Amino acid sequence: MVQDKEYNKGLIKSALINKGITNPLLIDSILAVIGKESNFLVIEENMYYTAPRISQVWPSINAGQAKQLEKNPEKLANYVYGGKYGNAINEGYKYRGRSFNQITFKNTYKLIGDQIGQDLVNKPQLLNTPEIAAKATAQYFKNALTSNRAKLIDKYKIDVFDIKTNEDANKVLRLVTNLNAGMGASAALIEKEYKKALKFFSKTSVKNIIPLLLIGATLLFFMSKK
Repeated sequence: MVQDKEYNKGLIKSALINKGITNPLLIDSILAVIGKESNFLVIEENMYYTAPRISQVWPSINAGQAKQLEKNPEKLANYVYGGKYGNAINEGYKYRGRSFNQITFKNTYKLIGDQIGQDLVNKPQLLNTPEIAAKATAQYFKNALTSNRAKLIDKYKIDVFDIKTNEDANKVLRLVTNLNAGMGASAALIEKEYKKALKFFSKTSVKNIIPLLLIGATLLFFMSKK
């Protein structure tokens, strides 16, 4: 299937708006995070790893185990995802990461599928369809923003459902990066993923940053003349 990135990006944006996520800066931040996750392409998680790479990605897997799991996507996925979050021990591969932002685990497939009116449990391959993947991705972020709203206010002093027009664009992007990585993610991981997402941050959002940078540069110039 040949995919059009701009078409997919438009699908995601429309789906976000339909879910009540209408703030332009928040939308741009979510799109940036999706961009660094999948480059706006519907993808399935590739579980084809060499033994050294398995040990890097999953440090808890020792060298002997990694050797047994290498270059066997189904066996590896069942090992790392099986028996977790609704998966039976042999369902890790079936419910591996899919969509624009790698939706994973049977419980999540069930929840989001019910919310968007699609049977993702029995037909997980539906997440390979851009139109459905866009709706699922938008629902995922709506769920995450809603359930973590209080935590985000406490940590970033930003209400994601009432973002001010003069809010720092970089701060909102960092917030969404943190949300996607998990609220328990380390500062180092958040910073690493934030820098990746920054490359996909749209010019719409960057325009919110430029005036602040110009003001700061002007102040520094005059201060240096004193």
